[in-house]
Amino acid sequence: MTKLLFTACFLLLLSGMQCKLSSIGGHHAVEARPHRERSSKDYMLFVFGDSFVDAGNLPRTSEKTAMSRSWFYPYGMSDSDHGNRPTGRVSDGLVQSDFLAKILGGDESPPPSRQTQRDPSGVNFAVGGSGVFAGEAPSLRQQVEQLASLVSRGVVEAGDLAESVALVSVSAGHDYAGRITHDSSASDMRALSSQVSDEIVGAVMRLRELGVSKLLVNLLPALGCTPWQSAASNYTRCDSHGNTLASIHNTVLRNRLEGLWQDVLVLDLNTAFTSEHAAPPCCNNPDPSGYCGQEDPSGRPQYSVCADPDQAFFWDYIHPSQAGWELIMEQLEGPIEQFLGIQSSW
Repeated sequence: MTKLLFTACFLLLLSGMQCKLSSIGGHHAVEARPHRERSSKDYMLFVFGDSFVDAGNLPRTSEKTAMSRSWFYPYGMSDSDHGNRPTGRVSDGLVQSDFLAKILGGDESPPPSRQTQRDPSGVNFAVGGSGVFAGEAPSLRQQVEQLASLVSRGVVEAGDLAESVALVSVSAGHDYAGRITHDSSASDMRALSSQVSDEIVGAVMRLRELGVSKLLVNLLPALGCTPWQSAASNYTRCDSHGNTLASIHNTVLRNRLEGLWQDVLVLDLNTAFTSEHAAPPCCNNPDPSGYCGQEDPSGRPQYSVCADPDQAFFWDYIHPSQAGWELIMEQLEGPIEQFLGIQSSW
């Protein structure tokens, strides 16, 4: 699909009209296809963070769980690049790291770090459920130290890092879930935002120390406009409390990164996620404690999927659809190209 057609179709979607862009289907998990060889003048891409950019590092399990759901249908159903099948990405298809790779001249995200062979496109260390604090998934700092280990072992060379881009995503809100509630004050938000931002900046400084030349750092999206927050109003309006938290976090993080602008580009997901109208998820489970793809013990789906995911901005309660990510990255493509001094053919 062309960018012009997609943008026009998304505007039609907001007005309630329909516009068909691509087909969907498929039910089984597959590995990502091999990456093409890249020339030495291309940027290598290293990806760190959470489910917004994870390309398959979450462990696959024999039984579907909330944590491993991205390896099961309906995840991946719009991903024609991988046979319309789940690949561990928390979306119906491609995610932010894939579209960034396309801007850089590649095909898709670098392979997940769980794959041991060296790849000329880089490495994706991101894991769904990650944040800056310790948890089930490796934290941001732990992921950065995984790169440091590859450098010390000679798997990644100094020359690779000198011509590299790192994408850092602490954007799905895991560090705030359960710690910030509707009873939390702005002061509480600022205090926690300071802790989170300090950890992000620490990871950025460590990556610069290792030799990474350019860094792209996500801001928090407008959390109040995600289905996670707007469900209480039946997706009719954004939640002001969630958006206040995102605004405070982003202000603190921008201030912490001040002075690093030559090497760091902040990616404004907040503006990209904000809309006059909240939007429902394509994959919807009416149980607030349930998840997309959940089934009862007899195998009956406890969720529903919209007729055409290409017309939905959100795939599940927090993650954009493949179409949503394409729209977001089209908005960010110009600033990224200018920052890196490249001209994308995407």
